[in-house]
Amino acid sequence: MDTQTLAKDCMKDLQIVGWPLIEDQLWKINLETSEVPQFVKINSKFDDQYSEQLEVLLYEFKDVFAWTYKDLKGIPPELV
Repeated sequence: MDTQTLAKDCMKDLQIVGWPLIEDQLWKINLETSEVPQFVKINSKFDDQYSEQLEVLLYEFKDVFAWTYKDLKGIPPELV
């Protein structure tokens, strides 16, 4: 399965608006190493198959996240 199809499948029938952001309903996923962690959080209410697909997608595209202020290319430092 190509990544575009995987992304579309992951987002199918998903309603983001209205989700509560309650810490105990989130799973923390480390996309890097234990020495240099880079965490994202996903809803723990997702079914197992969806969670696995989402985790694969996040790992594959982890380079698109701005992990530090230096990663925010084109944003003046005084804005952050």
